[in-house]
Amino acid sequence: MRIFSVLLLAGLASVLVVCSQSTAFVRESSEGVFAIWPDSEATLNLQVGCPDTPLTFWGPCWTDAVIDAASRWHGPDTSFRFLIRSPSVSANPCEIDEFRTIAFRATVCKPNSPSFGSALAVTYFLVNPATGAFVDVDTVFDAKRTWVTYPGPLQTNASGTIVYDFHRIAIHELGHALGLDHPDDAGQTVTAIMNSRVSDLDTTQPDDLAGVRSIYPATIATVQGVLENPQPNSSVSGISTISGWVCTATQVNVLVNDSIVIPAAYGTPRSDTRERCGDDNNGFSILVNWNELGSGTHQVVAFADGVEFGRATVTVSTFGTPFLSGANGTFVIPFNGHNVTLKWEEQLQNFVINGIQ
Repeated sequence: MRIFSVLLLAGLASVLVVCSQSTAFVRESSEGVFAIWPDSEATLNLQVGCPDTPLTFWGPCWTDAVIDAASRWHGPDTSFRFLIRSPSVSANPCEIDEFRTIAFRATVCKPNSPSFGSALAVTYFLVNPATGAFVDVDTVFDAKRTWVTYPGPLQTNASGTIVYDFHRIAIHELGHALGLDHPDDAGQTVTAIMNSRVSDLDTTQPDDLAGVRSIYPATIATVQGVLENPQPNSSVSGISTISGWVCTATQVNVLVNDSIVIPAAYGTPRSDTRERCGDDNNGFSILVNWNELGSGTHQVVAFADGVEFGRATVTVSTFGTPFLSGANGTFVIPFNGHNVTLKWEEQLQNFVINGIQ
């Protein structure tokens, strides 16, 4: 039988009181066995789509808001990661399957009692009673409510009714999806997004993050390696490579924006690493079209056999399309005491130096 967890609506006043104890998080369990993802990751199937009017925060789509909410549970001191199924597939969140679906529904998954009642969202989970391993997790949001996204304290409309912030509710439900329960329902008094009633809190709190660290501690192993390109806080555009080196690994992967996992080609010659590594087959690289990510800030994290060894936040500039076709141009600019000719190269989706005088 699947177990369900609900998030209830509270008044505008915060229901939270700071407690002197350092942690009070509570874990999901079934028949006395704690729930856990053995591989420290869960792939989500997002079927929430987009609103008629683009979201002001964490948008433009509900999908974007869920992806950002998932990232609030990630960190260098935990091994757990939410991944996003792309493209998403059509699946029923009320069925037990492999898809871990998040969707809007007008009713909950209980035929004899279909109303959400005071619940804003419901997360269902099924675990292996022998091991605690998650078998399936699905979340449904009440489609009959009017949802928006906003940061900060809870807001009300002109009639004094609470305006529902989808983003903070998604953070809470994703906490259930990784294995956390309501600390207040267990008699704890602590500031936490995982408490059973919505409040002015709009993101994960130290107690919440202590919970995910406890269930999925960061791997102690260290990696000799460097993410060389891109550099932290750099600008990137067009088609280029994510690259660097690692002394020893079975697989090097790059995680982009906490949702896109890209396997790297690993083992290319790097003679400059011989002194450090004892051999020279340590290079890795990935060809990436930055245009596909869209203009704005993005995060790149490099892993060797699941252990992080480098990360960079980059700013992408695009012409608003994944691949600009039919454009051409040559420009001369002064640089370093020379006149440098730049030419648009379509296959690189970028400008290249075509001459120096």
